Amino acid sequence: MTDKTALKLWLQLAKTSADLHTRINTRFRADYGQSLVRFDVLSQLARADDYTLSVGALSAALIASSGNITRLLDRMQNEGMLERRPAPHDRRSTMIIMTPTGLKLFERMAHDHACWIAEILGDIPIKQQGKMVDNLHAIQRALSKAPSP
Repeated sequence: MTDKTALKLWLQLAKTSADLHTRINTRFRADYGQSLVRFDVLSQLARADDYTLSVGALSAALIASSGNITRLLDRMQNEGMLERRPAPHDRRSTMIIMTPTGLKLFERMAHDHACWIAEILGDIPIKQQGKMVDNLHAIQRALSKAPSP
């Protein structure tokens, strides 16, 4: 019989990640009427040059599952958070640009998000948090080396 530590680790990571996602998503919905996925979209655009990414690059960069990215972007555009423009180098490609309205919303959400995370994880000593980050990086490296399905 094989050691089940890796399976236990995976189960705990999955449960913890789902719990964190639910808590933060609930706070975004209650405080801003937005979802974690929308915050993720704005966050990716905020870090991009000129607050602009192609749809493909944005979709690939998202942390949370985006489901139907086209419908999500449609709704965010209708609410004034972003604009779409044809890519200058490839008219078949579309660029997503965060608007000033989207940036203002993101800045407020990002501040609160940082506070919520600090509140949730604040009882874990900083040194232990650093070790956890290192361990998660090790898991990410292992994933990158594992054969794809």
